Amino acid sequence: MEVPFSAFRDPVTSQFRIPEEEKMEENEFYLYIEGKPVRVSREVYQEYYRGERKERYFMQELKRGRTVVDPEKQTVVFIPGREDSYERLLEAGGEFASPGESLEERMLRSVLLEQALMRLPSEEQDVLRELYRLGKTEREACDVLHMAKTTLHRRRDQALDRLRKLLGENF
Repeated sequence: MEVPFSAFRDPVTSQFRIPEEEKMEENEFYLYIEGKPVRVSREVYQEYYRGERKERYFMQELKRGRTVVDPEKQTVVFIPGREDSYERLLEAGGEFASPGESLEERMLRSVLLEQALMRLPSEEQDVLRELYRLGKTEREACDVLHMAKTTLHRRRDQALDRLRKLLGENF
């Protein structure tokens, strides 16, 4: 069924209605350009509305979800849209790779860091584990490791210097 551009959907019957003053003959096809009717061939008319429908599909219907009601089974199912916003995906717990580094590079860096940490003395490993892996404050780390704050600072600085030398500039 061809629907003129100025037609509207009746909210009660969900059928298209054409305002009485705009009804044209069945064999004539019109597109409205800047509010004025322009007579076109059937092929142009159909292609125009096919393209408009396709655009509406891509711009609106793919992006929003829809609800499907099955009267026989008495169920209501929400079908989410195919497109979703970045913010909603993050809220739903979606994880995304950082734009600058691939997964392989991250894994390689992780393995290299782990190997370098294993080459440090155990006291320095303990300090780095408490501060960076477990995320404790300096005071909490001092209490757990039974050491003074100055000792903790010295071992942390020594450990970080050794790691820099072991890993080199490219890390």
